[in-house]
Amino acid sequence: MSDYIQNNIQEFRNPSWEEIARPNQLMPQGDWRIWLILAGRGFGKTRAAAESVRKLVMSGKYKRIALVANTIQEAKQVMVEGESGILSISNKNDKLIYNHTKRLLTWENGAIATLYGAENYEQLRGPQFDAAWVDEFAKFAYSRETFDQLSLSLRLGKDPKMILTTTPRPLQFLKDLIARKDVITVRGSSLENKENLSPTFLQQLEYLKGTRLEAQEIYAEIVEDKQNTLWGWADIENCYKSPPHYLDNIIIAVDPAVTSKESSDETGIIVAGKDGFGKAYVLEDASANLPPDKWAYRVVELYRKYRAKKVVIETNAGGELLTNLLKSIDNNIILKPVYAHKSKIERASPIAILYQKKMIFHAYQFRELEMQMVTYEPGQKSPDRLDAMVWAMTDLFFSKVNIENDPVAFLL
Repeated sequence: MSDYIQNNIQEFRNPSWEEIARPNQLMPQGDWRIWLILAGRGFGKTRAAAESVRKLVMSGKYKRIALVANTIQEAKQVMVEGESGILSISNKNDKLIYNHTKRLLTWENGAIATLYGAENYEQLRGPQFDAAWVDEFAKFAYSRETFDQLSLSLRLGKDPKMILTTTPRPLQFLKDLIARKDVITVRGSSLENKENLSPTFLQQLEYLKGTRLEAQEIYAEIVEDKQNTLWGWADIENCYKSPPHYLDNIIIAVDPAVTSKESSDETGIIVAGKDGFGKAYVLEDASANLPPDKWAYRVVELYRKYRAKKVVIETNAGGELLTNLLKSIDNNIILKPVYAHKSKIERASPIAILYQKKMIFHAYQFRELEMQMVTYEPGQKSPDRLDAMVWAMTDLFFSKVNIENDPVAFLL
């Protein structure tokens, strides 16, 4: 076989990439230098980057491109020859030739792309580029060193650009990148592309529910156990259990937000119940960023739906106004105002112990709540969902009210 392989690709493309891509797969508009696509497996990171490289090349403004993967073999198999690689998404009018042996892609307009492996990042010291695509850099043994060398090589043209695609890992370098002002970060989950994923793959995701692997590989979250948190990922992974047909005590717990702007905290709204054997269950997380009248209606609807005993509501920020608001919607609702005298950690610690003792379970996966549980540390911004959950469990386990003669609340 000749070293030079003319790409075996389609005559023309219809529809165009811009017509079928999701908005977060399209190259950013305006003036930018680094585009970071931080997304789960199967999101379409490779296709998005390959299409963007093609667009830069076909514009005629970018002539020297670096394609960097963990190894040269991965660069060939994924970035160039893969199902969503550059060869696959190009058409014959591109006049693209691939030299497998020399690791080169050449276009008729004079553009050249060269493949590199991060294990030999020192090779990036000599060349100069005006564009680069780095794939799955979070698994590089020398991710920071590779990035630094490549950054110094991007010195051609008026507007050099770098595209970074990766599924995340808990690396300080990755967190540093996200924090940089010259980095545009796009996040996405695998499920955004489920129409193009194998049904078998989607079925396998059921077995990952609630695990750190799901959070990292599917939802592209940077997952790590912190030393100062009360919950670890093992506590979450072991807390899923279906509740019995009925529960002896169901309550709604509310941690109200002070304001309802887009930048405001959410109002934490948690439904929880306890069975006759002393086990408690989180049944629903209905937290949302809503104005007071809207979340109050939501709370009343949940109160009726679950035939709850009462609504436990923190009144530090609103006091009598909040209880009056709920009463104005349903005067028969039973309210229990609570006031936070202790710190969040002091209030949450006994609840964390109950999780470890397998006394508290989640009826379903509650991703936002669980992320707050495993990431909250003292001094951080108030975690709304976590606060509401702690109020609910505190009432269920440590309330002084005798509920033995109360009627059973049935789950709907």
